Amino acid sequence: MPGVLCPTRGGEASYPNQDRAIQIARERGSEILFLYVTDVRFLGRIASPMIVDVEEEINEMGEFLLAMAGERADKVGVVSRSLVLRGAFQDALVEAIHGNDVNVVVLGSPGGETGITTTDYLHQLIAMMVDELAVEVYVVDRGEVLEHFGPRGIEPA
Repeated sequence: MPGVLCPTRGGEASYPNQDRAIQIARERGSEILFLYVTDVRFLGRIASPMIVDVEEEINEMGEFLLAMAGERADKVGVVSRSLVLRGAFQDALVEAIHGNDVNVVVLGSPGGETGITTTDYLHQLIAMMVDELAVEVYVVDRGEVLEHFGPRGIEPA
């Protein structure tokens, strides 16, 4: 069954966006896949064994954060799965979409206190997903839908 993908950094600030993704999955009768991406390229000058240790610790934290999101989905009757991938976010996103029968992606909006990306990068990702991968994309902020893009372009939220 096609599903909803919710990439997340986890943690309390992500809860409203995760909850909106869960709601979208529930409305569609779909499963939800929570994705956490570990990218330690910023540690490039540190000794390799230390990078492996740090990456493992970050992966374990990601698994824990995804388990918490999954519990909230399960409580409202939405089947959830979780996936931790390593590498660049865009590559991991494409891998998760291709490998998991995803047709909807729910992304958090950049900015505010918790934003770690730019609006330009977000719109490049959206264009790639809509045009090349033919998925629907919701952009949410604090649980509110800001934008909704379908495979044929922008649609009202």
